[in-house]
Amino acid sequence: MTKLPAPGQWAIVKMTEIQLAEELEKFIDYVDENGRSVGVPMKFVRAYMTRDDGVLPTIVAISTLPLVLADSNILVHEKNIDVERGIEFIVQREIIELLPCREDCTPAAVKEAMEFLTDDWLHDVATDYAGKCIAIATALTIIERSFLPDRPAFFITAGRRGSGKGTLLMMLIMAVTGIRAAAATWSTDEEERRKAILSYFLHGLPYILWDNIKRGSQISCPHIERSCTAAFYSDRLLGASKVATAAATIHLFTGNNIGPRGDLASRSLLVNLKVDRPDPENRDFKHSDPVGWTENNRAEILQALYTILLGNPTLDEPRDAPMRTRFKMWWRLIGSAIEHAAKLAKPEEKIDFRTLFLAREDEDEEDTSLAGVLVAMNSIWPEGKRFNSLAVCQIINQFDHLHQDTLRDFFYPTLEHGKKATSKSLGRLLMNHIDNPVKVDDKTLILKSARDAATVGGKGPRDFWVEVKAQGAS
Repeated sequence: MTKLPAPGQWAIVKMTEIQLAEELEKFIDYVDENGRSVGVPMKFVRAYMTRDDGVLPTIVAISTLPLVLADSNILVHEKNIDVERGIEFIVQREIIELLPCREDCTPAAVKEAMEFLTDDWLHDVATDYAGKCIAIATALTIIERSFLPDRPAFFITAGRRGSGKGTLLMMLIMAVTGIRAAAATWSTDEEERRKAILSYFLHGLPYILWDNIKRGSQISCPHIERSCTAAFYSDRLLGASKVATAAATIHLFTGNNIGPRGDLASRSLLVNLKVDRPDPENRDFKHSDPVGWTENNRAEILQALYTILLGNPTLDEPRDAPMRTRFKMWWRLIGSAIEHAAKLAKPEEKIDFRTLFLAREDEDEEDTSLAGVLVAMNSIWPEGKRFNSLAVCQIINQFDHLHQDTLRDFFYPTLEHGKKATSKSLGRLLMNHIDNPVKVDDKTLILKSARDAATVGGKGPRDFWVEVKAQGAS
């Protein structure tokens, strides 16, 4: 058991003029006409604060751990700036010393490391083997975040309180950062979330843990979706006509029966905790204090995580080798490493992150509802028969029609009973789902649209139809 010393808690903050003056005086001795040392003139300080010629290094992230690069090299400085990537490294000497050599990360060592993480560290986590693999992926993603051009979001969910959602997140964050997790309150207001996300990113936080999410919520947010697929996040500063840019970080979500929806579904991985008793906090545990155990064994946990990263044979592949998920660099560094380790430790489980991402899409509430709508439309207008928004609107307003509820609930979920839909508003709603394929059994259904060929100038009403393809057809 090895307990590492407590790390510092670092954040990126803008210096005041006085702080910058003190920093300049560490390197430059300003003197008056008589050669006596004096304070740096404020005009020089202000010039440094507004300098934009690219000569001064820009910090976009802080890393308290070494980074494994795509060619298997390790990027680490005990205390220095990596100017090329804009990363400030503040790594404890004790962590640098525990890093394994790549030649020691043999298949046997990787297998042992994976078994230690799943069977010892995560022994009490009430999830399946795939869930534990996603939990390990969460920890590795936080470690490697500064090097990733894009990255998934992670959901920790359960059907009941007391199942260990918060405990698991505290274990993961304690293992990586050495400090206990800090949560951010989830706001239902999109504008408030937008402002909060930029603020967190500007401080260079290693993760954002969204908590206090209402039971059953299906999460979709364009700002979070955008930050998952970009290395940097830009937005307007609050109260200023100025755009700020910061490195994106990892989004973590926790709540009861929550999940991703819409575009976020294909960008997320989910750990589902399952318990079989009404008081899950009173079940038997191997580690009575799993967070404390994590803190006390942090060195062994980090060593196992780096063994899995460095023992990954995908790092030997050419840089342009095909990768298996939409997050190409993430899969090269993390996804493939865990798949390799799982194959060595538990080959019968067949961990495949491509399949795990697709599972989220298959369970997406929005896609499931759209599938029901397209099935209904294909039943009403089969074999590609064309229809317009007025025809759909008439069915929605026809209260005894077989498919009225399916269409009305999807397009107008908040429309009061007795109120009627309009063809103009429905036309806009239909356009939101054009060319969005969804799977239904062994077929793919796609809503298509084109202008009515009979109109002059191409400005007439639109026709719609449902295109049906067999799975795998091009």
